[in-house]
Amino acid sequence: MTFAYQSVPSPAADRAEQLARLTYELLDAHSDTEHLMREHPTELQWRAHVNYLRDLQRLGRQVLAQPESSGLREPREG
Repeated sequence: MTFAYQSVPSPAADRAEQLARLTYELLDAHSDTEHLMREHPTELQWRAHVNYLRDLQRLGRQVLAQPESSGLREPREG
């Protein structure tokens, strides 16, 4: 019986992808805010958008707080 480690992308590449996704989501949120303000949103629409922004902020803080992983996964039989 032999064990082999699964090949995984580097932790730096995974981190860069997470940060890129977060950046694009933040840019989209900014654009959404601009569009919403031009439409004169209802109170309900504005509250929903503010909740989305708060959730996005929480997600951003979680992503930034994550340590980089070692890049190794559990061994598997092979």
